[in-house]
Amino acid sequence: GMWDDAGGGEPMKKTKAPPVNHYTDIAIAARSGRAESSSSRDEARDAEHKMQYIHRDSGLFPAPLPPDAPNMDSILERFRFLGTFIAKALLDSRLVSIHLSRPLYKAICAVPILAADLADIDPEKARHLAHLHKVALQKRAADNLQDPKARREALAAMEDVELYCLTMEYAPSSTMHGFKSVELVPDGANVTVTNENVHEYVKLMYRFILDEGVCAQIDAIREGISEVFASSQLKAFTPTELRSMLSGEATVSWTREELLEHLEPRNGYDADSPTFLHLVQVLFDMEERDRKDFLRFATGVRGLPPGGLKNLEPRLTVVRKHTDTDPDAHFPSANTCFHFLKLPEYSSQENLCVRLNTALRHGMDGFFLD
Repeated sequence: GMWDDAGGGEPMKKTKAPPVNHYTDIAIAARSGRAESSSSRDEARDAEHKMQYIHRDSGLFPAPLPPDAPNMDSILERFRFLGTFIAKALLDSRLVSIHLSRPLYKAICAVPILAADLADIDPEKARHLAHLHKVALQKRAADNLQDPKARREALAAMEDVELYCLTMEYAPSSTMHGFKSVELVPDGANVTVTNENVHEYVKLMYRFILDEGVCAQIDAIREGISEVFASSQLKAFTPTELRSMLSGEATVSWTREELLEHLEPRNGYDADSPTFLHLVQVLFDMEERDRKDFLRFATGVRGLPPGGLKNLEPRLTVVRKHTDTDPDAHFPSANTCFHFLKLPEYSSQENLCVRLNTALRHGMDGFFLD
């Protein structure tokens, strides 16, 4: 089947983990527009530096491909690397900002993917196939009517799917994948989808998108995982648990007490320093989106590990940023490798809030020495 275990592999001995930014850089590269066939559609955002990144609100899922797709060997090698990257991040307890879809997490955990999961992969196609499936059910119900007149009337009242001009083919959403279509049946390009065969069309489309067209990519991910540890070990987790371990909790929440307990003031600040206490209050007052932005600024990842701040490794440390001029004229900076927030000694909580928010809005994509 599609989700058979890809095999074992000797467990890798845990060595010194690479720095956090190593995982962050790879996660960013994995979403780049150069990573062909990493998403089911070609939606991309053009960042300020003219780099394109694949983005789906519901997360990434492999694009369905035929076995003879162009560059298939290279594509599968990238998915193997993705699997190894995921496994190494899990082994090193590193959170990574890579937004995978729930169906992909299900596949990695060896949980069967269902037709209903298509809504999380390609909502537009899911709506289209659901509509055609409804027509197929109406056709079956009409055929089962015993009264000939009632059957004729029911069939005559049905929508004619032939008006959609569909053939028994899967057409990719983008030309970037290097093929125009995949025939779902022999000579499918010349087989029109009608009310008589629409049920078969829907069934074959689901099978190709969720099984036959992605099984090689999923197997490659699991092979990559098995380079680090047996991929079967991930069967012990639910898709939600795996997502939390890899990318952090879906929501970010903390109390003032948690901030005071788990933020570590050092190098010029202590637990009673006014600037440190102002920071705690500003973080406590933040909306969730701003909290995620702050975590990305300070740690490189927009989430917290399962259990929240107390399980963040290394701990988030707040150090005094020494300045030669008025501290209120300077912005915070961060060392994401060590979770260091470098904070000038602002004269008030209001100034701290303004400068920090400006840094969160405009200082996310720079790498500077300070």
